[in-house]
Amino acid sequence: MTDPLAPLRARFRLRAAEDLTRLQALRQAGDAAELRRLAHGISGAAGTFGFPDLSEAAGRIDDDYVAGQTPTSEAFARLERALEAAAASGD
Repeated sequence: MTDPLAPLRARFRLRAAEDLTRLQALRQAGDAAELRRLAHGISGAAGTFGFPDLSEAAGRIDDDYVAGQTPTSEAFARLERALEAAAASGD
């Protein structure tokens, strides 16, 4: 039986690679508002498509911004690793 979500997961993996590039550019620019929006979107989509580690890492960044805190470098590194893993994964 074919997984009906497989094509969407494949697109999500491609987007994960793009999101990694965008995340790095936004961090360099210091754009907290866009970083929060990106993390929030990644968290929700990753959970939907079966990437719980990525969802959790992005959710942590989102939660920090919502709480008025700056996420740690380690939190960003964890998100970057999770994005890389999602982009490299296959069904």
